[in-house]
Amino acid sequence: MPRCARACAWGGGSIVNAIALGIGASFPLSLKVVAEVCEADGDAVSSYADIDLSPIYKALEILRARFKFGGVAVRFSGDLPTAGGLKSSSAALNSLILALNELFGLGLSRLDAARLNAEISKAVGISVTGAFDDATASALGEAWLTDNGENALLRKLDVSGAALVLIPPWGKGRGRLEEMRAVAPAVRAAVLYALRGDWKTAMAINAIAYGFALGYDPAPTIEALRMGAVGGVSGTGPSHVFVADDVDKLYSALSRYGRLIRAEIPSGPCAVT
Repeated sequence: MPRCARACAWGGGSIVNAIALGIGASFPLSLKVVAEVCEADGDAVSSYADIDLSPIYKALEILRARFKFGGVAVRFSGDLPTAGGLKSSSAALNSLILALNELFGLGLSRLDAARLNAEISKAVGISVTGAFDDATASALGEAWLTDNGENALLRKLDVSGAALVLIPPWGKGRGRLEEMRAVAPAVRAAVLYALRGDWKTAMAINAIAYGFALGYDPAPTIEALRMGAVGGVSGTGPSHVFVADDVDKLYSALSRYGRLIRAEIPSGPCAVT
């Protein structure tokens, strides 16, 4: 029987999108990706979601060149929606790296895995910035403001409450880099609030600025703010993530905008059960 190992990583939501300034912050969500990795004659990758797996094959080539392991069969499972801004790429790559770490004894910490994730994400074209903020939230189960250019931790953020994920019926927004970078002055204010620990104000500014730049309907974000919650587009969307003290009330208010998923905000790394 081939040797196998399993590991998991959390999805997440955006506090500050790093595209405009290279500084970002994300927080974990209790929706996860699990990777099972087994020794094999050659590489084979399968997933619970209908996604392009070519970046995973490229990631395996980079990891093999560095750590000198043989062929592997990788199977992804989980409950994290994909391709919508919920950090599924970071979660998949984290779970893969952590499972390889377990299987082959690579000696990586979870923070090492997040940094390696960011390096590989840029190399294979998953992320413009490397998404170290997303990788950190996913691997550590903690919210951090990060410098994605330096893969450096700037400030831990105490994100609390319960989360509500909105999967709207519309597709991705415009996604033009020049338009997202044009909102840098507003995002700079969000970063300053995050540096002070005020993640709620940072998240509100980010949601409004990037929602405008991406061309999303502002109604869900405005509705949440009116009810004392905070949130909006996560990453480049189309998923929106909200944090509220009273999720039931928010659920009723946002149900007309699309499919809703309740989630917790973890306080530590994902563990395979």
